Formats: sequence, C-alpha cells, structure tokens
Amino acid sequence: MPCPFPGMDPYLEMPPFWSDFSPRLLGEIANALLPKVLPFYDVRIEEYLFVTREDIRLHRVQPEVTVSTTPAWQPGTEATVAVAEPGHHVPMVVVELEYPAIEPTMQRRLRLIHRPTGRVVTVMELLSPINKAAGEDGLEAYLEKRAELLASGCHLMEFDLLRGGERLPMAGPLPKGDYYVYVGRAGRRPRGQVRAWPLRSRLPTVPVPLLPGDPDVPLDLQSVFRAAYEPSLYDRRLPYEQPLLPTLPPEDEAWVRQRLLESHLPPGDNATT
Repeated sequence: MPCPFPGMDPYLEMPPFWSDFSPRLLGEIANALLPKVLPFYDVRIEEYLFVTREDIRLHRVQPEVTVSTTPAWQPGTEATVAVAEPGHHVPMVVVELEYPAIEPTMQRRLRLIHRPTGRVVTVMELLSPINKAAGEDGLEAYLEKRAELLASGCHLMEFDLLRGGERLPMAGPLPKGDYYVYVGRAGRRPRGQVRAWPLRSRLPTVPVPLLPGDPDVPLDLQSVFRAAYEPSLYDRRLPYEQPLLPTLPPEDEAWVRQRLLESHLPPGDNATT
C-alpha cells in the first residue's frame, strides 16, 4: 500500500524504524543515481562506526586498572594487589580495565566516485537521530567528521529527513520547513544551497553535483522514498496507534489524523478531535 502521506511518513522517526528505513533509502538513492552516472562515476555505500560516550570523549579516556587475587572475581568484591616475596610463587591475577561506556553504532553514507581516478567526488549523508542529538556525543561529534570531509575537497550533500533533534548550524536563519537537504559544493564554500519543505508536501528533486564540466544529476527524492517505503510494507508496520513524537502543532495533528482515517489506519492518541 502507498504511504498515507504525500511525502515523508513522520512515523518513520519513531524508534526503532528509522534505523530500519535509512539503509533501504540509501540503497534506493544509489540505484536511482547509477544509471545516470555510469560509466564515468560509481555510487557506493560506505559503512563506518559512529561512537557515542556517556560523559567522556574517546580521546580523553584514561583506563583504570583493578587487580584481584580472588580465584573467581565477582563484582563488588574488594580488590587487592598481589605482592611477590623473595622465593615465593607469584600468583596469577585477574585484571579488569574500566572504561567509560562506549556505544559504537553503524552508520552508512554514499560516496560518488570518479571511476578513472578513484577520486571521491560527492559524499551523501543521511542524518540519523544520533547525528542530531545535542551535545558532544551527537551533533558535535558529527560536525567533527563533517569537517574532515569538507577538508578533503569533495562535495557534501546532507539529507535531514527527521523533524526531531538539532539542525545543522548555519551562519544565517534556515528557511522554514520540516525537512531539509543541504548541498555544499567544493568550490563555493562556505556558501551552500538549502532546500526545505513541510510535512504536507512531496519530497523534492535535488541536484547531485559532479566534477567541473559535468552537469548536476537530478535526484527525485519522492521516487526513491516510495521505492524504499512501499515494498517494505511500512504502512502495516508503523505504530500509527501511538502518539507521534516529536509532537506536531494542532493543525498538523488534525491533518495527520485525517490522512490516517482516509487510509483506514488507526490515528495516534495525540491527534486532536
């Protein structure tokens, strides 16, 4: 069944569905671009670990060592250090390294590569709830990785298809919208292009930049969204009976309720009457 909404389905943002949907969407973006850029360019999915820390940045970690002489160490027991005396056997000890909580999560992005040279021309990032979380382990950590990409001289496209979380920082105000696409061209920074649209609109067609001399490739986001959404039966899997988070203004809540009723799907409890 098609999506009950004309563009994005806001319930995809409800955990854990974004982590299920995002790799499907990236795959469909790659599939849509490949026929348009071959044989001179390739589009590949790249996986990388994004590390979150509870309260200490990874490069500041200083391990603490606990040494125990008990045969079977149990949490909560008092640690002692074995000291060897002359002529005595040195006992084996159990060592536990204590680190701050580190939670690596797998992230994916697309790389558009110039095949004759192997040069990475354009990187496409699909922002996740982790990328957009406030603080050192969220947006700030993502911006550090982003700076490395910008320094490499490639184009950078960022797809923000999440209403929740922090927006990417800009020197001026962003246009009004619920969803954004940012296109940062290598030769025009710090200036970039921004496309914004509301929840009630279809997803736009956006330009994908290539090397100088090659025209931009149009990417129809609505088409790739449908290609990722419909075969996966999200209309039968998403929790439409639950309150939508982040919440919507009352007029948009009423619109969501109406769309779900017209599609014979249960509206969320947060919908207005």
